[in-house]
Amino acid sequence: MNAVCKAHFQSLSYSRKLVVNRMKREPTSFGRISSFNNQVLLLPSSHTSFCKLIVPSSATNRSLHVLADEDRYDISSAEIRRVIKSHFGGYQEGFTCVTVNCPSCNTLSSTTKEASNALGKLHINLRTGYSFCTRCFLSGPWSSLASYMKALGVSKLKSEKTKTSPPGITQHLSQYTPTASTAEANEMRQLWNSAQPIHSLSEETLVPFLDKLRLGDLSMDTLEKVGAKINLNLQQLILPCLTSKDAPFHSIKIITPNRNQLEAIGPDPGAELDEHYRIEERNIPQQHPWLLGYHLAKNKDEVILTATAADTLTALDCLAVPAVCLPSGISNLPLATMAFLESFRKITLWLGHGVQGADCARAFARKLGEKRCRLIRSSEETPSALQCRMKGKNVAQVLKTALPMTHKSVTTFSSLRKDVYAEITQSSTVAGVRWRRFPVLSDLLKGHRRGELTVFTGPTGAGKTTFLSEYSLDLCAQDVRTLWGSFEIRNVRLAKMMLQQFSGLMLESETREMFDVVADEFEKLPMYFLAFHGQQDVTSVLEAMSHAVYVHDISHIVIDNLQFMMGTSSSEHSSMDRYYRQDQIIGSFRRFATDNNVHVTLVIHPRKEAVDELSASSIFGGAKASQEADNILILQDKRTNDPTCRRKYLEVAKNRYAGDLGVMPLEFHKESLSFAPRNKRTASTKMAAAAANNNNNDKVNPFTSSSLQSGRGRLI
Repeated sequence: MNAVCKAHFQSLSYSRKLVVNRMKREPTSFGRISSFNNQVLLLPSSHTSFCKLIVPSSATNRSLHVLADEDRYDISSAEIRRVIKSHFGGYQEGFTCVTVNCPSCNTLSSTTKEASNALGKLHINLRTGYSFCTRCFLSGPWSSLASYMKALGVSKLKSEKTKTSPPGITQHLSQYTPTASTAEANEMRQLWNSAQPIHSLSEETLVPFLDKLRLGDLSMDTLEKVGAKINLNLQQLILPCLTSKDAPFHSIKIITPNRNQLEAIGPDPGAELDEHYRIEERNIPQQHPWLLGYHLAKNKDEVILTATAADTLTALDCLAVPAVCLPSGISNLPLATMAFLESFRKITLWLGHGVQGADCARAFARKLGEKRCRLIRSSEETPSALQCRMKGKNVAQVLKTALPMTHKSVTTFSSLRKDVYAEITQSSTVAGVRWRRFPVLSDLLKGHRRGELTVFTGPTGAGKTTFLSEYSLDLCAQDVRTLWGSFEIRNVRLAKMMLQQFSGLMLESETREMFDVVADEFEKLPMYFLAFHGQQDVTSVLEAMSHAVYVHDISHIVIDNLQFMMGTSSSEHSSMDRYYRQDQIIGSFRRFATDNNVHVTLVIHPRKEAVDELSASSIFGGAKASQEADNILILQDKRTNDPTCRRKYLEVAKNRYAGDLGVMPLEFHKESLSFAPRNKRTASTKMAAAAANNNNNDKVNPFTSSSLQSGRGRLI
C-alpha cells in the first residue's frame, strides 16, 4: 500500500479497515480485481497513484425500487448554485451540472503535485442535486452533499479556535454502489483472463469470427484501441469499459453470435437486425454507468452516442468523431453516466431501433440539454451505423444528416416527413408495445404508446388494481420502464400481487428457495414505486413523477387513483368546486404526458349510479376526463342470475389512435391473480420447481429475462 493510500486508509472507520484487510486480490492484465462479500472493484496496477475502496452497502440485497423522499429533494437550480458557491468558493457551469474539485480526490492527491493537477471533478446535477465524481466515483443525493457542506461550515468556525481538520466527505457521500456481485465478478474475471488479446490472433483466425458478428470489416487497429479480447471457444468478443487508457475497468460488454447467425441476411434487414444485436449484447455487471469507448473520447468536444457496442465499433472504424455506447442502450440514461458526458459540447444521438429509438433519443436530449444535441432519425435510409455499413452506405455522409433538436413548439413538414413515412411503412412499430397476456387488447388498441393518457374505471371491488397490476407488469417485462403510484394499496401488498402474477404461483405454499428464484428475476424488471399512501397533494405527485422520468427514464406511469388527490389542496384552492378541481388535475396529467412523452394510466372511480353497465359518461366528474383521454378502458362487472357468478370483461370505450372499440372477456384465476386467457398465463409449476432446485447452468431457467423476451418464459 503506497503512502497516498495509507494516509487515506488511516482516516477510515474501524469497520472499513476490516473490509480492506479482508479483501481478496487477484491480478489481471489491467489491474486487480478486489472483492468482498457481494461487492467488487477492479483496482489499478501498482504504477497508479491512488486507490479506490467500495464498502458493501447497508441496504438489503432485495428491495423495491421506491422513490424515497431523500431522492426527491425539493431544491431549485438557483439554490444549488448559491449553496455550492458559498461552500466551495465557486463552480464551473455546465450543460446539466455545476462542477467543483472533488474533495475526496483532493485528499487522495494532495501529496503529489502531478496528481494534484489532475483532480477529479464532482458534478452536481442542477435538476436533482445528485453528485458524482468521474475519477473516484464518489456519489450521493443532494441531502448527503448538503449535510457534508453543513458539517464543513461548522468545522471552519471551530478550526479558527481549535485548528481541527475539516470533515471527510466520505462520511456523507459514498462510492458508486451498483457494483458487480461476487458471481458477476468471478464471471468477469474468468472471461477476461481466458480471452486472447487481438494482437495475438492471426487475420485468418480473426476475420471468420468477426464475420459471424457481422463485424468482418472492422480493422485490427479499432479493436486494439478499445482493448478488445476474444474467446474463440465461447465465441465471445469482450470489450472493457474504460474511463482512461491505463485505468481499471469496472464492467465489460460481450458480443456473441446469434444462434441464427449462419442464416443469410436479406438485402433489407431493417429492424430485425437492430433487435438481433440488442439481444445478443450483454453487460457484466448488468447495471452500471460506464461508457464503452469513453477513454477515446474524453478529451474531445464532440461525441456520438450509440445504443449497441456493434454500432460503436463501426462508428469508431469509419468516422473521425469518437463514439461511445450507452450502458443500457435505449432503456435509460443514468445520472452517473450524464456526468461523463458533461464535457462534450456537441452530442449526436444515433440510437437506431426505429420509432422507439427516436422517442428515447428525444427524451435523452431533454436530459442532456437540447441545445448541444443532434439526432439522426432511424429510417430505411439512415438506420444504425452497423446497418449503414452492411448496406454499403457511406457512414460519414449519414452522420451529416443529423438534425438539431429544434424548438418543440414550432415545426415544419420537412422535419415531419420521415416520421410521417414511418407511420405509413412501420405501422406495427409506431403502434407501440403489444400486450403478450392480452392479445385482444393489443388488437383493439394496437399497442401501448408514449405520450398518451389512458383513463381506467370500473365498479368498486371489480378488480381494477389487480388488472392494472398485470396490465403494467406485462409491459414492464418488455422493458417498458414503469412507475406505480398506488395511494390505496401499500407498495408491499402491491409488489406481492405482482410477484404472484409474475410467477403464476401461489407463493404462500411455495418454499423459500422458490421465492428467491422468483424474486431475483422480478427484481430485474424496471419497475418503480412512489412512496405515497393515502391522500396526497397533486403538486407533490407531479413533482415525484417528473423526478422519476428524469432520473429513471420512466415511460409508463400508473396512478391509482385520482380521488386520493382531490381530498387535499393548497390554501389558495381550498374553496374550489370539486368538479373544477378534478378537471384541473386531469389537465395537469394530460400536459405531463404530452410534455414528457410518457404514457399515463389514470384510475378514476365511476359515479355511484344504479346501472348494470358503465359507459364513458359514468366517469366521476365533468366531461374533461373523457375529452382529454386518448383511451378509455372500463372494467365491466355484470351480475347474472346466479349470485355467485359474475361476468367480467374489459371494454374499450375510446380509442383515439386506431378508433377500434370492443370488449375483451376476462376470466379471473385466483391462484395466479391473473385475468389473462388460460393459454397465456404461465408454464407448469413443475418447471418452476425444477428451476429452483437446478444447479445445472445448461438447463433453462423459465424466469430469465431472455426467456421472457423470446416468448419462452412465464409471462407467455
